Amino acid sequence: MENLIYVVFFLLVVPICVLLHEIGHGIGVVTTSSSHVHIYLGMKNKNNKENFNLGRMHFHIQWSYIGFVYWGKDLSKRQKAFALAGGPIMSLLLAVVFGYLSFIEYGDMLRQLFGWTAIYNAIQFLGTIIPMKYPRWMRSYYGFPSDGLQLIQVLKD
Repeated sequence: MENLIYVVFFLLVVPICVLLHEIGHGIGVVTTSSSHVHIYLGMKNKNNKENFNLGRMHFHIQWSYIGFVYWGKDLSKRQKAFALAGGPIMSLLLAVVFGYLSFIEYGDMLRQLFGWTAIYNAIQFLGTIIPMKYPRWMRSYYGFPSDGLQLIQVLKD
């Protein structure tokens, strides 16, 4: 039964948390501008076609452990800052919520799943808010600037 937790965590929870992080960026865009935003779970390429939209949020979803957001070039400095901060803020919020849930009396497996989800989101928060260019071992993200680095660049300009 414990193997089921591993499967659920790696096949469902991690991709959903990546998607929610990207949705956080999207919320930053749609709440501060009239722009449309394209949210990708999986690579941002021509093979990842739009599956559906919710208002100005357009979703391109393939099962994956990576995500990207595209909002065009029409955002002001303030709007870009909100968009960039939205993803890490979402990850931090998820870490806090699932951390809290992991201390409530459920079955041990559910508490364990909530604990792992909290830890994953805390790591995702730190890995995206720390200003850096992603290293080679991060494969699909290699060479891209983190949200934190992009936020610093926007605020400096």
